[in-house]
Amino acid sequence: MANAVLAELRTQGRGVAGALLVVGVSMLVTMETWWLSWRLPILHLLIFAAVGLAAVFVLVRSVGFRQLDGDPTESTLRVVADFAELVTQSIVAALVVLFAFGVVELGDSPSSVVRLALVQSVPFGFGAALANRLLGETDAPIEEEAFPHNLTVFTLGAVFLSLPVAPTEEVVVIARNAGWARLAAVVVLSVVVVHLVLHELEFRGHRDRIEGRTHLLQLGTAATAYAVALVVSVVLLLGFGQFDGRGLGEAVQLTVVLGFPAATGASAGEVVL
Repeated sequence: MANAVLAELRTQGRGVAGALLVVGVSMLVTMETWWLSWRLPILHLLIFAAVGLAAVFVLVRSVGFRQLDGDPTESTLRVVADFAELVTQSIVAALVVLFAFGVVELGDSPSSVVRLALVQSVPFGFGAALANRLLGETDAPIEEEAFPHNLTVFTLGAVFLSLPVAPTEEVVVIARNAGWARLAAVVVLSVVVVHLVLHELEFRGHRDRIEGRTHLLQLGTAATAYAVALVVSVVLLLGFGQFDGRGLGEAVQLTVVLGFPAATGASAGEVVL
């Protein structure tokens, strides 16, 4: 029973993490997606979500969401159940990150939150649907780079996801509006995402990453990946002039904000490369 529960939690977690790794982060930190969700007529948003999620349903039907044993053919009821879970976890993941960034507030109207959820559910749904197939554990041996060589992998992944975000105004807006308490939560969330992707959710290379390593060492690896993400964030923000005219406090805030996509990318680099 406990193993079944743990396997189910990992499946759900892979969907959430996959949504972030594949396409979710870029959508979350794009102001145009926030504005569109608030400004477009609700009928337009409903049509967008309906068409987009219909495509996600077809994807779930075609490639599956779970790792199945035996006959891969799933009943329609099972596909519908998987699809419902996928959409739910996608919306929850998107809103949690947006809340940590200060885009969503506790006092926001239900209409505003629903609008954001409709826009974010489609890209997150695609990412979650693809997570198991693209990034799931395989039987093929995957040689993992050991320290300090894995720093290069972390760096490449961090640059890949954070480079398009670093020069944007979104980083400044989020840093300005989030506040220190939320930014502290972003730090914790970043490390948790890295640890889950590397050591808990059984993405590619999972067995090699945990073999012979204590939980403390695993947490140390996650912290190292996050440290690399912060260094990459500082370098990119400096390079794009985002620190110009700003004090130390503002620079730290910007770094923490960019550190989230950078950390997500660092963990993805270890899984993909």
